[in-house]
Amino acid sequence: MRIKIRRKVDVIILAKGMLGKGRKFPKAMLDIGNKNLLERQIEWLEPYTNKVIVACGEDEAKLISHYLKMSKKVVYSIEKEYLGTAGALKKAIVLTNTDDVLIINVDDLTDIDLASLISFGSNTICVINPRLHYGMIELEGQEIKNFREKPILSSVWVNCGVYLLNKSIISTLPNRGSLEKDVFPYIKLRAYRHFGSWHTIGDYHTH
Repeated sequence: MRIKIRRKVDVIILAKGMLGKGRKFPKAMLDIGNKNLLERQIEWLEPYTNKVIVACGEDEAKLISHYLKMSKKVVYSIEKEYLGTAGALKKAIVLTNTDDVLIINVDDLTDIDLASLISFGSNTICVINPRLHYGMIELEGQEIKNFREKPILSSVWVNCGVYLLNKSIISTLPNRGSLEKDVFPYIKLRAYRHFGSWHTIGDYHTH
């Protein structure tokens, strides 16, 4: 049973990055099934947020704002130089108005129950058991003992790219750096286990 939403939070979508060769375009504008990544994220977030802040570069913001159809709640946090995910969050979080803030990687698509996550509480990272993209072979010496086609790795948990953080985290954020390397290992966080779907931009062979 889904938990009834009690409150809304502001959202920061980390959307910096360009794709393509020659004439590049924002990865946030990558089409997946007739909708781009950013439109899919905003549609998913709509019932749970008052404001969506898109953190990206200046050129990306111009292209995104020109083509984005769902722009009613969107504001931009512009990076004039590369800041990394931690620096981008530090710059964008000052534009939020709620104590807890959802942070989303634009290239992680998932069906996490956001009402449940918000009720679970802040300073939380969403994690999931990944599915191996290849057939897994179990060996005993040179003999193949078992073959499992693209198994779910039930003993492994990975980052879904979705975080609910309290705004007080700003004091721990560097001006430039990585959330995963420079922030998360040094603060106390909880894990919200997700058992639904999760896909990354890499699943769509865009590298």
